[in-house]
Amino acid sequence: MADHPSFRTIERARQAYRLGGHQEALALAEAAYRMIQEIPGAPLQAALVTSWYGFLLGTVGGRPREGLLLCRQAAQQAFWEPRVYEHVARLELLAGSRSAAIEAIQRGLQLAERDRELRSLRDSLGHRRPPPLGFLGRSHPLNVWLGRVRHRLTGPVGIQQRPRP
Repeated sequence: MADHPSFRTIERARQAYRLGGHQEALALAEAAYRMIQEIPGAPLQAALVTSWYGFLLGTVGGRPREGLLLCRQAAQQAFWEPRVYEHVARLELLAGSRSAAIEAIQRGLQLAERDRELRSLRDSLGHRRPPPLGFLGRSHPLNVWLGRVRHRLTGPVGIQQRPRP
């Protein structure tokens, strides 16, 4: 990342969070967020600071709506960064919007299909296979019946072996 003081502070916040110091991480992330607002010259990557602060504000600070707004803002600014989509997805889940979380995960995986955190999050939510006959609707009786047969033969999606890249 660029040489802005907020990046060093947010890195300390990330380490504190990973080590279980969640309140310390939130305080450091808030300080980093204030730095990008007060110190001129913050590059576009500063959206990662906003994303981390929003994530910690929503999960640790107990303010998921505010955190989600910050993460969405960060996703608009740093649309190339898969981590912001992970943060959006986790806060969408916290807010009870599973469909928006899945959409954020898919956007993140389009950027980095091998991202371990996004794939783990997607797998924990489960995902549907496409209908057997794509030209018919998912609820068409033929698709429902074929889907049940496929499920009996191959098992649920999580058990299905995927080829390793």
